Amino acid sequence: MASDFATNPTQSPNFDYQYQALITDEVKDALMATVVTPGLLDYHDLAGDPSVAVKIPKADKFTAATVAEGVELTNTPLTSTSVTLASSEIGIMATITDVLDLSDIPAAHGARLKQLGRAMGDKMDIDICALFQGFSTAVGTSGSALALTNLLDAIYNLEVNDAAGLGSLVGVFHPKQSANLRTELEADASVIYTGMGKGSLGAASAGYFGSWFGIDIFQSTNVPSANAGADYGGGVFVRGYALGLVHKWAAKVETMRWAPIRGWVLVATAMYGVGEIEDSAGVNVTTDA
Repeated sequence: MASDFATNPTQSPNFDYQYQALITDEVKDALMATVVTPGLLDYHDLAGDPSVAVKIPKADKFTAATVAEGVELTNTPLTSTSVTLASSEIGIMATITDVLDLSDIPAAHGARLKQLGRAMGDKMDIDICALFQGFSTAVGTSGSALALTNLLDAIYNLEVNDAAGLGSLVGVFHPKQSANLRTELEADASVIYTGMGKGSLGAASAGYFGSWFGIDIFQSTNVPSANAGADYGGGVFVRGYALGLVHKWAAKVETMRWAPIRGWVLVATAMYGVGEIEDSAGVNVTTDA
């Protein structure tokens, strides 16, 4: 009598999910923008302080005058202004059922927490990048690629506003903008600048693009679009001076058991605020998308 063992055998495709979980005990990270901007801002920590905002004073500029010998000076009333950065809560929540929690591969447990934490960091980067278009001074042309002359124009505007000497200059651009810059810098017409020691252009790494004319340039896909999506609005500004960040508490992830749905609630929150401190210390760079 012929064997029937080969009839309708149970093969690996029937248990693909289970086998896959056993064989591949890892989780690939989601593709998210590199968070580069928080370290470029004037930072204020309010942890433990009885406040949710910080008031940053700014002294106004005055000019002395020539005085004739023997003539008494008159008082000049000194004035100042201030900028207030207020923090507010942001958060994200996910609920993981027991079925998933007890059936998932081990590496996924940490991956879920990491997803929430990275979402919080990404949100901060988005909020900061949105400030670039608020600078009153702008360079670049809508529909035209970012060019080396745009960097030079940004430097000039910071210099003429007496801002360039207040600290190191940094630039944050969308990868499309930095790609345009890379194309020009690699062209023969720009090689002469490298020989003169004006800058360097290395491979992009962790959001860092390179340095040119003393400007450290970073790139992030969180740089927003402008002009109805026709352009991207990056920025060049004085590091630790033009923009500010106030923290009440940094991103944290908490877990809570919720028996009625047989699962765990994961909650990630942070409390912070960002804003412009000195408008003349930054330049908006808007170029073709």
